[in-house]
Amino acid sequence: MALLVIEHIVGDFETFKSVFTEDEGRRRRGGPRGARAYTVAGEPNNVRVVLDFDSAEQARKHAEGLELHEAIKWATGNVSMPSFGVLEQVMDADA
Repeated sequence: MALLVIEHIVGDFETFKSVFTEDEGRRRRGGPRGARAYTVAGEPNNVRVVLDFDSAEQARKHAEGLELHEAIKWATGNVSMPSFGVLEQVMDADA
């Protein structure tokens, strides 16, 4: 399992939320098995999106795709350039 983490500042969280929700079909075509959005505590426009993939290769390919970058432009209002990170699970443990 691998995660693609996208970090960016959005101009308006409600606009981001609308685009994120409406973009589910296109997002799924990129291969993620699931998606979640978070905000930094106390900073509602500082967003983190986490997408689940079967492999790091799939996550990297999705991060490089034009469709993802277009969706980010619509969702953020071009406020900031996002950063992308691919995380690969290497261990699992009980809390």
